[in-house]
Amino acid sequence: MEHMRAGELSCLTGSIVRQVTDFAPWLRNHGFRAGVPETLTAIAALAELNLSSINEVCSALRSIYARTSAEWGIFPALFEQYFGIREAGLQEKRRLQPDELIGGTDAGENAECPPLETVKGILAGYHPNNGERFALRADQQVLKDVVVLTQLAVRTIDAPRGRKWQSRGREKIDLRQTIRSALRHSGEPFELKMRRRRPDKPRIVLAIDISGSMKPYAPFITSLAWSFTRVRARTQIFLFSTRLLRVTSLIAQKGVTGIPYSDLPGLRGGTQIGGSLALLLHRYSNLLQRHTCVIIISDGFDAGHPEQMHISMRDLAARVGRVVWMNPLLGESGYEPTSVGMSMALPYIDAFVDVHDVTTWKKAILNGALCSAAP
Repeated sequence: MEHMRAGELSCLTGSIVRQVTDFAPWLRNHGFRAGVPETLTAIAALAELNLSSINEVCSALRSIYARTSAEWGIFPALFEQYFGIREAGLQEKRRLQPDELIGGTDAGENAECPPLETVKGILAGYHPNNGERFALRADQQVLKDVVVLTQLAVRTIDAPRGRKWQSRGREKIDLRQTIRSALRHSGEPFELKMRRRRPDKPRIVLAIDISGSMKPYAPFITSLAWSFTRVRARTQIFLFSTRLLRVTSLIAQKGVTGIPYSDLPGLRGGTQIGGSLALLLHRYSNLLQRHTCVIIISDGFDAGHPEQMHISMRDLAARVGRVVWMNPLLGESGYEPTSVGMSMALPYIDAFVDVHDVTTWKKAILNGALCSAAP
């Protein structure tokens, strides 16, 4: 790993180095991909810059940390929030001490993160609780109501025809049922039983966002996921944050008692919706058919590349019968789906609904959010 020498920092004070060192973790909480290489580059650049010119410092750090168009547009606002609006937090006159060359402070973790404003119609994938992990446990007080509503919802979802019999436009005699009925009358077939079309079970794929921003809604969403394992449907459940994890059996067995952190390996802080959906398309393509209803439960804050989100949603919508996006923030006053992730996903969504409790779940069902037109 590259290291900076004390001689290269002779023109910087200890306060400046600490502020720049803590800037990368603070940016990561706002959806940026910033690490040690960017920090070393920023410190080296500050040694050559005129620190009295805040615009010059902002432009230099912007070229180092911003990698996408969304990050480039929102970086000046983040820079002003962290360093202060045109106030020189870089002017403290104190020499760098030898014991300060290693390590840093936790100022970046404790820095207050005010709510972000939309910049040029783009909001980066950020939430104050991003990176926070939590256990999943269903809300037992609403389980009964949720299961009843989920049974109603499944009956509205389009299902393929069963394999045993395909209607040809005329009725056929069901020989097995006719013989069974005749046994009640000494073997005389008094009534001919006709075959009936038996539809297959609806096919449902649940993709649930468990990043830190979804923590307030986790009990109800876990209850909703568990209820889909108790109805007549072919259901597969996935959790995602920075990667995708299949948890159908885990939700069915431990959704009520609680799922600890140890049972969710590989799910880290942050949200990469596009990358997770791309993994779903690549690894579990057999689940995505023309009769499948894909339900995505997320607030839409995506820290991944916008193009990845666009491609994943386009391919998903072309392969399945219906895409339903449940956003628990949609019911909040003043909320607009202007984040990068939601902006890329909206053109490919068949139903965009607010579901965060029993009332909103019932309203979504009655409004036909899960009713899919026959392909």
